[in-house]
Amino acid sequence: MSTAPDYICGHADLEIKRLQLQASVIGGVTRRLIRECGITLGMRVLDIGCGVGDVSMLLAETVGASGRVVAFDREPRAIEIARTRAEAAGCRQIDFVIGSDEALPDSSPFDAVIGRYVLIHQADPVSMVRRAAAAVRPGGIVAFHEPASHVRALTLPTIDTFVKSEQCITSVVAATLPHYDIGGRLVGCYEDAGLPTPHLFWESIAGDHASPLLHLHAMTYRSLWPHMVRLGLTTADEDDPDTLADRLTDAAAILRAQIVYRPQSCAWANTRSG
Repeated sequence: MSTAPDYICGHADLEIKRLQLQASVIGGVTRRLIRECGITLGMRVLDIGCGVGDVSMLLAETVGASGRVVAFDREPRAIEIARTRAEAAGCRQIDFVIGSDEALPDSSPFDAVIGRYVLIHQADPVSMVRRAAAAVRPGGIVAFHEPASHVRALTLPTIDTFVKSEQCITSVVAATLPHYDIGGRLVGCYEDAGLPTPHLFWESIAGDHASPLLHLHAMTYRSLWPHMVRLGLTTADEDDPDTLADRLTDAAAILRAQIVYRPQSCAWANTRSG
């Protein structure tokens, strides 16, 4: 039995597009994590929960032709899309595998394991960190990039429509994911898994009305819309999720607002050598 709940946004076409937009927004943060945790040329790296392959391709750039990336996800459609995208990008050093969170790919120990937006979806994130640590060689790298979903995104000055929709998003995430706040608890997660206290950084992404942030927010709202209706947070007569991006963009342009996306929390540690 899987210890991870089903992915709450599903894998419809809209969600695949949203994931790719999200990857473009947070990609710089992941690049920084890859660089600072010590992943480099020639390494063998495991990408946990690779989705449609964005982190896998960042890793392929880093490890180069002499390295190897093994990327897995339990969703066959995501793996199919990831393979197609990687082939188009010329990333031939990636092996994409369909697999569950409970059984990481069985091969010789990796130099590093990385996961992005993985722990937040686990019923037991400590066990996932422990499995990740078991997959690397002694002294290997265990790195995770997680959203701080307990901290709301905001606009400056305040746009009321944004505040309301962000409250709905946060409420759905809190109601459906048991560890939605894991981005703020990574130290304890690593230490409880038997790893050293991790290195950390916490970064927020900001933009104006022309940035992709408002569109990402609106697409997230649209993907979570069925859950909002189910939980009684909104009704089909109360709001139109399909026009939210335009309404927010217009309001932000008039107010010359800054949008501050929810923080990104990154951690890494090396497994003990002996």
